[in-house]
Amino acid sequence: MKLKNLSYYSSGKFLISGEYLVLKGAKALAIPLKFGQTIQITSDSNPDFILHWKAFAQNQVWFDAEFDISNFEIIETNDLVKAKTLSIILQNANILNPKILQGSKGITVETHVDFNLNWGLGSSSTLIANVAQWFQTDPMLLHFKTSSGSGYDVACATAESPIFYTLQSQRPLIQKVGFVPGFSQNLYFVYLGKKQQSQQSIIDFSTRLNGRETEIYRISEISGELTSTQDLEEFEFFLNEHEQIMSAVLGLPTVKETTFAGFPGSVKSLGAWGGDFVLVTWRNSYKDLKKYLETKYLETAFPYDEIILKLNT
Repeated sequence: MKLKNLSYYSSGKFLISGEYLVLKGAKALAIPLKFGQTIQITSDSNPDFILHWKAFAQNQVWFDAEFDISNFEIIETNDLVKAKTLSIILQNANILNPKILQGSKGITVETHVDFNLNWGLGSSSTLIANVAQWFQTDPMLLHFKTSSGSGYDVACATAESPIFYTLQSQRPLIQKVGFVPGFSQNLYFVYLGKKQQSQQSIIDFSTRLNGRETEIYRISEISGELTSTQDLEEFEFFLNEHEQIMSAVLGLPTVKETTFAGFPGSVKSLGAWGGDFVLVTWRNSYKDLKKYLETKYLETAFPYDEIILKLNT
């Protein structure tokens, strides 16, 4: 297939409910973000049968590699671990649709992430989704061939609105859901200051996730209840219940008990516990929240409406 100059985009994500237990069949609520990643593919003017890959974050190159187009073997790179991962993704994408690169003699790929990589908003999931779009294949299929995660983040990468995500017999069920809280001005996302490795976190707690049918059922119910209520206090009740259930499952204290003791609102971990972002409810001004966070040495917080992807925005 003759390569054209191509460009694709995928969105970052927040997992509002269902962390960890989504792997065991719990219904999870996930929302795409305004932040994301772009991929641009062009033919090289000097064909040399090399795929040259450059990854940018905040206008700085953070990853650089060259691959043999015929087999995606690494020729040169500044990060061997990342290059090996990318090579596996490209190999599998090519197996799924080998026509895309047929006849290609030289390719330059640039990716641009428009968020801080430490935030954990989906640099890997948006990469898989973008490569799948390039190879005109199913991003979920590519995900399951290259990753052991639930896949909710990849599903979110090409979604235009919030989704329910459920694994049924290890097959993803993705449903669009109306999640438009009338109290969105009271919702904020706060970065805890350290990126959490989701895959390692899943491994660490894998044995604690077995035999949790009761918890899975209730977490699935809470996912639905979070989207149906228009009452802030009720929303907070469901967040708090979710935190208590997962605290018992994981054998860990909630983030409110540790980092946010005495906080006058709810605090909900998002994704892997112990890092990345939390969802908080706050009834005063954004300025007042920032002042409070300064006492905790936390600098990054986004109002709900400023970071959530919405149609026609």
